Amino acid sequence: MFKSLDKLHVADSLYHQVIDNIRELVLKGELKPGEKLPSERELAEMYGVSRVPVREALKVLEFLGVVQNIRGDGVYIRKIQARDLLGNIAFAVQDHDNGLLADLFEARSAIEVKAAQLAAMRRTDDEIEEMLDAVLDMERDLLLQRDASNSSYKFHLAIVKASHNQVLYRIHDNLADLLKLSRKKSLGIKGHGPVALEFHKQMLDAIRDKDAEAAGCLMAEHLYKAVLAIEEDKKHSPEIG
Repeated sequence: MFKSLDKLHVADSLYHQVIDNIRELVLKGELKPGEKLPSERELAEMYGVSRVPVREALKVLEFLGVVQNIRGDGVYIRKIQARDLLGNIAFAVQDHDNGLLADLFEARSAIEVKAAQLAAMRRTDDEIEEMLDAVLDMERDLLLQRDASNSSYKFHLAIVKASHNQVLYRIHDNLADLLKLSRKKSLGIKGHGPVALEFHKQMLDAIRDKDAEAAGCLMAEHLYKAVLAIEEDKKHSPEIG
């Protein structure tokens, strides 16, 4: 059922292959919602790799809501909407190391640069407060060395809402899972969190000052710097198998 991985297949990282295999097993019905997965050690033995890529794959699967890790018990395929969520995983991991992430940031740029410009022109005082709360939450997360991807997402969501454009909001909402995954990846890179936070503060100032041009330029540069951080991190992160 759990097949040995192809360590020479450079197009896919090992944890990517683990995710793909588990996804395939669920789609075929060989792994059913509510079923317990083998332990991390057992999966590593079955896949013929170290526990590192298995652990990373399980983290991604849990983040996307496909598996549930019950402390002291094990990892289970989630009973609720497991099949529905697999579509998101398929998209999230396909060509993950090549075109997909770049395509996602291009889409984000198209959506969020325009949203930032419109937000600067249309925002309300309450929406500025919402953005400020998200910035403060992110600052607190970084100071406490916690995952700041959720607070970062809230800030970007507040900007899209403040654009008062229903189409932009719906597109952003439909991409929510992928957007959270991309932020989790970029903010997980050492040193990038404070850089992202500074951009958020500057964007907040521009939107508060109703400077649409500055808000759009800052958002574009913010997303560009996130892509560069991911690419640079990839160069210095050899695959562990």
